[in-house]
Amino acid sequence: MKLEQATKVQIAKNALLSLLLYTLPIVLMFATFAITGERPWEKKRHQHKQENTVKTKTSNSQDND
Repeated sequence: MKLEQATKVQIAKNALLSLLLYTLPIVLMFATFAITGERPWEKKRHQHKQENTVKTKTSNSQDND
């Protein structure tokens, strides 16, 4: 069965609109990176800092010195 010309045009228009809506957030994201100069893919991962923990005596602890 052959498709009518109007149906072909409608399918093509809907496909192009779907592709535009799919790629728009990606294009906007890269445009934002280009404008702001950010490059999150080049940032180093967060390094865990070794925190110096100080043990404090609480009133409930018993100290047998």
